[in-house]
Amino acid sequence: MGENKPKRKIHDSVFTNLFQDKKYLLQLYQALHPEDKDTTEEEIADVTIRHVLTEGDFNDFGFSVGNRLMVLVES
Repeated sequence: MGENKPKRKIHDSVFTNLFQDKKYLLQLYQALHPEDKDTTEEEIADVTIRHVLTEGDFNDFGFSVGNRLMVLVES
């Protein structure tokens, strides 16, 4: 019997697609910074650097809120 591992490509795309939606990105930010109740979706800026060093897809992304820079990477 084969292992029930998720296909990496599907796993990666779910991660990145979910957090491309600012609604979910705001929820993530508020989970990491519950003290910040005033931030809105409009204050979140996508700062992800895409396809600079590689030509393939990847699931790392970054965003900023005010003076905070959040970078999420898969290890």
